Formats: sequence, C-alpha cells, structure tokens
Amino acid sequence: MYRIYPTLINSFVLYEQQVLDAQGNILVDLWEMIDRINRVKKPTTEAQQKGIDFEKAVVTGENEELFGEKIIEKAREFLPIKYKTQFYTEAKYKNCLIYGFVDLVGGDRAVDLKSTRLYEPNRFALNHQNLYLLGLQKWGVKTLDYIITDFEDVYQERYDIKTYDFTPLYRQIDAFVAFLEQHRKLIKDKKIFDKKGDTNQLSLF
Repeated sequence: MYRIYPTLINSFVLYEQQVLDAQGNILVDLWEMIDRINRVKKPTTEAQQKGIDFEKAVVTGENEELFGEKIIEKAREFLPIKYKTQFYTEAKYKNCLIYGFVDLVGGDRAVDLKSTRLYEPNRFALNHQNLYLLGLQKWGVKTLDYIITDFEDVYQERYDIKTYDFTPLYRQIDAFVAFLEQHRKLIKDKKIFDKKGDTNQLSLF
C-alpha cells in the first residue's frame, strides 16, 4: 500500500512533463522529485508565502492589509455561509491511499483557496486534489471549488463528482507508483510505503 498526498503527484506530473519555469529551468528534476518524496525541508518561497498569507487573510482576517480590500471581499463571496476549515479526507485507488486536508468544507461544497502569478481558465482541471471529491462524498460533498486570485482579480473553478473524469489522474498515479518502485533505494521517508495497509481492501473506488 502507498500513502500519497495530491501535491506530491502534482509534482510528479511537473517532473514527468519537464515543465519549465519563467527562466527556462526545469521546475522539478529527478533530485527535486526525490527530495519532495523524502520531505526535505526547504525555505518557503515568496510565492508560497503569499499564498499562505492570502488563505489566512480570507479565512481569519490575518494579514488582510497585505492585499487589495476588494480581493479579500470577493474571495469571501464565493465561500459557503458556514464551513469547517482544514477538513481531513482520504480516498482509495487500487493499492494507494490519497490523503490530505481541504481548506474549507461547508454544505455540499469543498473549497480550496489558491493564488497564482498568472491565471488561465481550467487551471486546476487535472489537479490531483480533485481526488478529494471521492473521499468527501460520504459527507454529502458534491463539488470542489477552487477560489483563485492573481492578486488583480478572483476566479472560481468548480468540479462536480457526477461529471468529473478521474481517468487521467488514475493514469498519473499508476505512473507515480512505478516511479516509486524504480527509485525505492533513494527514498528515505518510508512512510510512503505503508506495509500495515491491507491491499486486498483497496482495490476499488
């Protein structure tokens, strides 16, 4: 059994597709991928910190002064009236457990707050956090909404469990598992290989 969180598989997709940054450098090379699997601590980037501050500002009001007033107000308009924050969920696929925390859950909606330098429509259509829908449906959650800002405006993307096609995500998980086995000797954080799991019970969604 493998214990995997969506951000890790998203990183693997960047590695597999050899995605480049604005300077033309590979975002995630082999050793960066191994470091992420091994949870090697690295300094928080400016962009990452800005995203953390944005989430806090929307949810708690902390650091609200760092952003345009209309940005925070508009983001809040997309939120459920009542919600719980940092809601743990997990989903199963074959011999994989995909787990993590959703920013907000309220009513039949889950919400994830995102920030980006440049926004393009359907940016999160193949994000592996969409797998959370499979774990959240037992709580009555039907949609996962991404509330996204480029710090100039706020956008919403909604994915519905009834219409969403998980097939591309499944393929990437299969490829990631093959990568883990191929590089097992380099993986120091063995928590990703959960030997306690009963694989006979993890063969379906």
